[in-house]
Amino acid sequence: MPRKPVDSCLTASTAWYAGSARQTALSALIARTTTERQKTNAGTKWGVDTAMADRVLLIDLENVQKVDLSLVPSEARVLVFYGVTQKKLPEELVVQAQPLGARLKWIKIAGQGPNALDFHIAFYLGQELAHRPTSECTIFSRDTGFDPLMRHLQALGHACSRIQSLKGAFSDQPRAADADHFMRLVMLLKKEKARPTRRKGLAGKVKSWFPQLTEDVHLALVQRLFDESHVCESEKALTYAL
Repeated sequence: MPRKPVDSCLTASTAWYAGSARQTALSALIARTTTERQKTNAGTKWGVDTAMADRVLLIDLENVQKVDLSLVPSEARVLVFYGVTQKKLPEELVVQAQPLGARLKWIKIAGQGPNALDFHIAFYLGQELAHRPTSECTIFSRDTGFDPLMRHLQALGHACSRIQSLKGAFSDQPRAADADHFMRLVMLLKKEKARPTRRKGLAGKVKSWFPQLTEDVHLALVQRLFDESHVCESEKALTYAL
């Protein structure tokens, strides 16, 4: 039987090797693409991107009208909730939202009803914590109805809070208020015989004790009392655990 020329054998071998290498590379590419897609699908389920930062701001646009997104850290994600009756969004807010790109999501609630928007916020908050339990979640709202939920989540070890002002809300420090002011506030409340029974009265007391501080710091001091369970709020009155 005549033998094939050596050059022909080398050519056939080279072609087989090249084809095999291409197939291997293609298989690796398909596997890598599939893995990345699975990661993406898992991460973006429920609208939560697990590849992004674990600081999340949930804005109750029905309850707060003035929102300065320039105070939000560059790595944080923002969810803006608005109702069906809000036909027009604040122009300034829309302009500020554009540079945030995919980090900001508009969520229009479905239907109307008592506390409808609050339930939407609670739902998305739960989704976030289910996928990223270590996320630092902040609700921007003046609605005190969120506070029992915040205290419950804090007791479970989650970093959740409600704020009434964006100033200092994302400070690198654990709290916006100065530690010395807070310690003094707790001491003054311990000595106070007639403690305020309502949040409004407590805020007024803090303002009278610390007239040199700004309104934002007053609010931060009051909120920290609730966040650390020194004060609890019920329908009847405030209760203290100092």
